[in-house]
Amino acid sequence: MTQHTTDRPVFEIMRAYTTCAVLSALEKLGVLDQLAEHGIVPAELGHEEFLSAATWRYLSERGVVRAEGERYVLTDTGRDLYRERGYLLWLAGGYGDALNTLDTLLAKERKFGADVERDLRWVAVGSALIGAADLRTELMDILHSIEFDTIADIGCGNGHFLIDLCRATDADGVGYDISPASCAEARQEVAEAGLADRIGIVEVDATDVDNVPRLEEVQLVIAFFFMHEVLEHGHDTLVHYLSGLCRRLPPGAHVLTAEIAPPERSENTAEYFSPEYVYTQALMSQHMMSGEDWGEAFTKAGFEVARIVPGRLPGSRLVLVRKPLS
Repeated sequence: MTQHTTDRPVFEIMRAYTTCAVLSALEKLGVLDQLAEHGIVPAELGHEEFLSAATWRYLSERGVVRAEGERYVLTDTGRDLYRERGYLLWLAGGYGDALNTLDTLLAKERKFGADVERDLRWVAVGSALIGAADLRTELMDILHSIEFDTIADIGCGNGHFLIDLCRATDADGVGYDISPASCAEARQEVAEAGLADRIGIVEVDATDVDNVPRLEEVQLVIAFFFMHEVLEHGHDTLVHYLSGLCRRLPPGAHVLTAEIAPPERSENTAEYFSPEYVYTQALMSQHMMSGEDWGEAFTKAGFEVARIVPGRLPGSRLVLVRKPLS
């Protein structure tokens, strides 16, 4: 008799953990898009035969794929997961190694940033996919309310988000990212999109605002899930950074940032994503702020707050600010 596990949450957690890891690995291998577009014949991939067969069998058992002859294709559930794969990449790809060594961090045997790191490439790629999937409606509503012809994307990852924005708005773009691998992938994606004459990619540590090129030419800065990286060094450092950004941008330029607010409840909250997000940022001793707190920080730095909008992404706040004309 088949034993159902609805009354045993441990097995659902195991299922989610394993599925997350497997789909993240397929994305890293570059085969998840192929699976979504027209399916995959595993024998054609050249992967380790026994483990590959077990991988596709597992995904089939969990209702993520189904077999059509020798080819595997996504089920409806699989397509839902594919559309929201940014969350899986961000977690398993970006923070998987750090969470797997959590015991050593808690015991002070190792230190984050020195002995343990996240994978910046997959944090950036996952964040970009999340933003494109779950913030697009609110984002486009905001973009249609302002004027600009050049977009700067801080933390651009593989460039997909910036490419999408430039196509949707007919603007030129420049993407900044600290990861060499992400920048290389972004340049390739820009070239394949036929936008190399409109979008540039710059490898730079954007937390040092004075070293970020071309800001004087930009009318709109997009900074999704980036500003808390500056906040990590203290609130005064954040305001100093934003002041530098305000100084370098032309009058009338806008900055649009997205961040996750802390959960509203501290006990047994039913909120999705934000508790997990806030916890991963705690690995780096990073604090999260409310949308209103972000607005106050921008105001101290010399910006005018135009809008603060909740996003479809659980816990998210989009904050639009503007540099005064004079």
